[in-house]
This record gives sequence, structure tokens and C-alpha cells, in this order.
Amino acid sequence: MKYFNKIALLLALGSLGITAAAQNVSGHITCDGKGVAGVAVSDGYVVTKTDANGAYSFTSAKKNGYVFYTLPGGYEPTVADGFKPEFWAPLTSTSESVKETHDFTLKKVDNNKFTFVVSADYHLANRTNDDAQFKSRFMKRMKELKESAQGPVYSTILGDLTWDLYWVQKNYNLNNFMATMKEAGYPFIMFPVIGNHDNDASVAASTTTDFDAAKPWRSIVSPNYYSYNLGQVHFVVLDDIYYLNTKKAGASYPNGVVGERNYLAEITSEQFDWLKKDLAMVDKNTPVVVSFHIPSWKLNTSNYGTVQNLQLQHTKKLSDLLADYKTVHFLSGHTHYNQVARPAAYPNIVEHNIAAVCASWWWTGKLTNRDVCTDGSPGGYSLWQIDGKDFKWKYMSSTDNVGTQMRLYDMNKVRAYYQENADVRAMLAANTSRQDYKSYEDNVVLANVYAYDSDWKIEFIEDGKQLSYKRVTCEDPYHVICYDVPRFKNNKSYTSDFATGKNPHMFKAKCATSDKPVTVKVTDSFGTEYIKTLNRPAAFNLDMENYQRQTLGVDDVVADLNDGGYTVHTAGSTLVIDAAKAGTAQLVSLNGMSRPLTLSEGRNEFSVNAKGIYVVSIEGRGYKVAF
Repeated sequence: MKYFNKIALLLALGSLGITAAAQNVSGHITCDGKGVAGVAVSDGYVVTKTDANGAYSFTSAKKNGYVFYTLPGGYEPTVADGFKPEFWAPLTSTSESVKETHDFTLKKVDNNKFTFVVSADYHLANRTNDDAQFKSRFMKRMKELKESAQGPVYSTILGDLTWDLYWVQKNYNLNNFMATMKEAGYPFIMFPVIGNHDNDASVAASTTTDFDAAKPWRSIVSPNYYSYNLGQVHFVVLDDIYYLNTKKAGASYPNGVVGERNYLAEITSEQFDWLKKDLAMVDKNTPVVVSFHIPSWKLNTSNYGTVQNLQLQHTKKLSDLLADYKTVHFLSGHTHYNQVARPAAYPNIVEHNIAAVCASWWWTGKLTNRDVCTDGSPGGYSLWQIDGKDFKWKYMSSTDNVGTQMRLYDMNKVRAYYQENADVRAMLAANTSRQDYKSYEDNVVLANVYAYDSDWKIEFIEDGKQLSYKRVTCEDPYHVICYDVPRFKNNKSYTSDFATGKNPHMFKAKCATSDKPVTVKVTDSFGTEYIKTLNRPAAFNLDMENYQRQTLGVDDVVADLNDGGYTVHTAGSTLVIDAAKAGTAQLVSLNGMSRPLTLSEGRNEFSVNAKGIYVVSIEGRGYKVAF
């Protein structure tokens, strides 16, 4: 019987024009010593599946130089250095005649419910004190999250891990980045995405530049396109950078750079061919999350409708390919600002363009010790909670673990500052296209709602009355004084790409008075309320956020505080903490005085004698309260 089965297999292979000898890449995927069946395996061109014994084999042209498997839900890969998932392996030979074997080991895990950290644009380059900023801000938050998280935590980086210009100039390349992550103790499995600055700028322009420039990424970091499953969700990673590195006649370039480092936002045909094969194995009811660097959809700032980002030539092709899937999320970086797009033609798709970990390329941190992106969002990341097929997300600051979602401005004070501050006046005089706010009416309050989505609710309240408001596209004034002004003062110029951009998540309301508090209430897609009160007149300067914390009564109140099993609220002069389990907490005042709290399971009450603002710290989370 075995003889006849073997003959049948050979005949079947022959009918496809394939011989058994031609299968040059093979291996096993196992868990606890047993083969795992039905796992997709690919070289980026061919897609096959493991058999009942966990074995796979196929014929590879070995063009990409790697083999990878699509992690099945309910498993984790082996991990190197605490964060590198070993779902892929570099091929040992470029010769198709050389047979090679690559085995992989899985670990069974319950990840139906998990946390997903979405970050973008680290731009580590050994400059602007970026290493220290990265470790003291973002890495601090990641370690706190690791300690407090309930269940598995995974992460992705949406490109621009490094900065191609400085691979040679600052001696900081992809190898250095991976070493930094290991040394800093990055605590989660990381699924990386290649960005435009992660290509090799020493590769001269030719018909193969795009492929050749990504070779360091493919050999050091990961495949440049691949897929994986976590729980019930299918994730896809794509490379939407078509690297050109065009050389201009007569131009000179820094050491290690031979061209303009330019590129197209384009997904290659090879990726689409592979993606069709990948998606053919995914049920249409399975949520699909697609990650790439350059956003595919953006907002039309004249009417705030969603339009195709024409820079990405294959937006429609990609969206059409996913049109029949019930739930699709696109994740992108690149812009250093927050924007949520819901394309009308594809109601199943939501694109989340995530602001940068490096904020404004680490410059606001270096210049003013503030962490601000070009749209005014704090440098940070998006935190996702995924339970089965249900998703929740919110933007998080690298310097504030409360979950702040907005910054408020008393535009009377902003306008006066712009008119009176000599450094601002000098910057505006030299850059006449910049916004000066002279035309703003008296008594306007401006709210920057960082990660605003079209289904969010915004409310402005003055003296107990709802105010009408208008959505506007404008510059965030705080970023102006954190980056543009000090950079101009030091250099008589600033980098235009880093300058404050006009963003569409700004809202303004005309108030009846100049000196009454205004409360802004934001309700997100999931019913979570964020409330912030601006006690006017409210100072505008570099210390404005600290000033507001001290004068308001409360900076931010998050209504849904049950994350982690603790609910925090106040009753008169009593702090109430409802705890799902016993533990400890700290009550910290604005002057830094700390009081330890011992928590029992259930309701805990603590008397607070002195009025003011406090932070309750529990398992790495901070909740601001006022008495």
C-alpha cells in the first residue's frame, strides 16, 4: 500500500511539473514534541501548509532569502532576546539546488484575550539624546505595562525604527537598534514593519534598488511582508515603501548615502500575489489587521470626509481585496500625527494613523524637555485591548500613564502670547505663512482631541450650559513653542518636515465670558468619558500643563477606571478604591509626598485631610483625583 501511495504522490507532482527532488526547503513545526498541522509556511511567493505530522516542504526560488510560518491563534513562537519572535529563518543558501531544513517550535497559550501595543517611528539614530529619551519615557511605560497587564501582551512597530541618513554618520543601523532593544529590556514580542528610513541608502539607484535596499532588514529584523494570528485575529504586515534612492546630477551626499533616499508609496505585485494566497486561508468573519508604514487613507480637511491618500498608489487595490471581510483595521505610522479615517466606500475598514514614539524626531524633548508630536499629540502609542473579535483602543502618552486624550487652550492667552513674545514674533516674521491667531475672536477655547474619531462625542460646558462648537483645522500652539520657536531661535530656521502641522482634530467654542471655567467632555467609541476643565484665564507657556494641574481641580478624569480590576473615585474627603483583589497603592500629592495604601479585596476607604490634586498609583497606572 505504501508503495502505491508513493507512486501516486510522484504522479501528482509530475502532473504539476514538480519533482520530489525539486523541493528544496522543508522542515517541521512542533509543539511539545508533536507536529502542528495546517500551519501556513511561505517564502513570500509560495504558500503551503504543514501536514498532519507538522511537516512542510516546497520549492523555493530563494529570492527573498527567508522562510516563515504564519503563527496560528492559540500559540506563541519561541522568542530571542525577550522580544524577537522566531517565526522565520534566513535561508542558508541562494542556490535552488541546495536543500535545507528549518524547524520551528510553538508554545501553546490562551491568547483569545490580549493587549496589543501599536507604536510607530522610533527614529533611533544616536543623536538629540534619543537613547536617554527613549529609555526614560517610552521604555518606562512599556515596563510598567508589562507589570500591570492582565494576560498576554504583544506589540508592533509601524516602521522607521532607525534613520537611514545616520546608519554611517552616527554609526547607528538596524543591528544597533536590535541591540538597543535588547539592552533596554523591551518586554513584549514585537512584530515589526519596515519604514522608508529602514532601507539601505548606500544602494545605488537601479531596477533592483527597492529589493536590494531592504536586504539588511530581511536579514537582521524580519521578513518585510508576512502574516500571523493572535487569538481570533489575523494580522498582515506589508511593505509599502518602494525605495528609489535617485541620484541627482551634480549632487553631493553624506558618507554612506548615494542618492536622495526618495521612494514611492507602493505595494509590489509580489506582495499582492502572496497576500491573495494568504487571505484565501482566512474566513471572511475573521477580523483582519493590516500594518504598513505610509497611510493609505487620510482626511479631507475641508469637509473631514475620508479620501484616498494618492501617494499610496495601491490603496484601492488593497481595500478591494479586503472588501468582503467583516472587520478590517489598517495600522500606519510615518506622519508623526494621529488621524482616524473611515473610508465611505469601504465601511468595513478603519485606518488608524498612529503618532510617533519619537514625537518630533526627539527634538521637543531635547529643546524643551517636552514630548510633543507635530499635531500637538504627546509622543506615545496606541493601546489595544482585544477580546475574541472585539476591539477597544486608546492613544497613550509616553510621559503620562493616565490616558490623557486632549489639551485645552484659552485662546485669549495664546493670542496675547503670540503678540507679546519676541521669539514668537521673530519666527512668524520670517515665516509669514504660519498661523498667528490674530483673527481669533475673544473668549475662544480650543481643544486638541488627539485621537478623535468621527463617532466620538464632544461637549463644551460653561456655567452649566452647553456651548456650540466648530471643528477646525489649525496648528497646535503648544508644539509651536516646544519646537518651531526654540529651533528658529537657535538656528534662524527649522526643519520644515518637523514644523507644526495643521491637523483636523481641533475644536473651538466661543464662550460667554473670559474668566469662567470651561469643561470639555469627550466620549469615545466605547463609551469611555474623558473630562477636562480649563480654569480661565489659563496661562499659555511651556509650563501650562503643570499650571493647569495645580489650578483646575482635576486634570483628567477617566470614567471607566476598571482596567486592571480597580475602580477609583472620591466621596467628599474620602478616597474610595474598589479592588477586585488585595494589593497596594500609593497616594501621591503634586509636591511629591507619597502615602502608601494597603488594599483589601472589595471596598477600601481612606480619609484625605488636605485639599488638592493627587495621583493614585496602582500597578503602574496613575489615576488623578481631586479633593
